[in-house]
Amino acid sequence: TGAATPTMVSKWNLLRQSELETFNKIIYGKLPIDAFDQFVTNWKSNGGDQITQEVNDWFKSVSGK
Repeated sequence: TGAATPTMVSKWNLLRQSELETFNKIIYGKLPIDAFDQFVTNWKSNGGDQITQEVNDWFKSVSGK
């Protein structure tokens, strides 16, 4: 487990809040299940892809892979 990446520090709260709101709305029937696809697109464009890249880069640097 490593420290938070720079993008995690700046974007994680927004991404997490979006996740919780979307999942709750889907569970309680306020959004259709198809809303998950739009959530994923938004999550990725709002920093999720950058976080994934930073984590993968960190893992490569510490694992030698």
